[in-house]
Amino acid sequence: MDACNKVALYASYQTGEDLPGYVRFALKHLAETDFKVVLLTNRRTLSSDTYDFLKENHIELFLTENRGFDFGMWRRYLQLQANRTDAAGNYVPGVITRDVERLLLINDSIVYYQNKFKEFFERAEQSNADVVSLTSNDEFAPHLQSFFLYMKPAALGVFFLHIFETPEQTEFYDVTRKLEVGLSEKFTEAEVIMESLYHTERPVFFAYDELTQQGAGFVKRKLLERRFNYEEKKHFVRHHAYDALNKDYTALILEAGLDADFDESWLPKSNETKVERIKDFIWEKGFQLVGFPAKRLLDKIKK
Repeated sequence: MDACNKVALYASYQTGEDLPGYVRFALKHLAETDFKVVLLTNRRTLSSDTYDFLKENHIELFLTENRGFDFGMWRRYLQLQANRTDAAGNYVPGVITRDVERLLLINDSIVYYQNKFKEFFERAEQSNADVVSLTSNDEFAPHLQSFFLYMKPAALGVFFLHIFETPEQTEFYDVTRKLEVGLSEKFTEAEVIMESLYHTERPVFFAYDELTQQGAGFVKRKLLERRFNYEEKKHFVRHHAYDALNKDYTALILEAGLDADFDESWLPKSNETKVERIKDFIWEKGFQLVGFPAKRLLDKIKK
């Protein structure tokens, strides 16, 4: 297989003219593999330095609407590739739907602080699975997590049908249920073999300390940013994962070790104020110790 038969679609929503360091790190090292890399990101003005970076690393840029989350970006890019016509208006199959033998879906919800992409790909190739992810999840239903999906030919037809036939979703949990979980359900129906490379004792969202100890080299960005609403924080505490919600993931990562070309300043930071953090500590600890009576009181206060 050559690079034109292996494509990585990296979906990223950002607001600035420049790409964050952790995004550049992932893109640069993906581009060092034999995959053709495409950055799919929301339409906006980008800096000349960003264009230079993409050109130097031979990364294709696809600017699109901020709609439908990562699956929306992937779908619009694939639709463009699948609906090409020549100068005479005749249909010409795009390279993605015609020739691709390996398709990687990846997004910026994960911070890769160690470059293990070649290792991930080698392990995926050694597996007899048709589609490989880094982790799996049992919420809603057992499924592979879509922040990293490495698909081989047996999985591609099912995937293309699913992403083209499922209406675009505008709510995050609808995307998760209908597109991410729904995709694994379609794989199961079609007897497509699935596998995740890493396994944890606790549900994976509560177990990034386990993944760090396993040397996985990646972390959920949301954990670093503590970007959770009230219901999501309750979800942690209700499932006895108070420690996972409040863990110092930056310290955990630094102890595990950053790659030499990953700058510590690239790790996303929380925007919580000290007052907000103290308030959270008080109610979270009360909920953890007292349980549902505290929860009912908190819900009344929130109303």
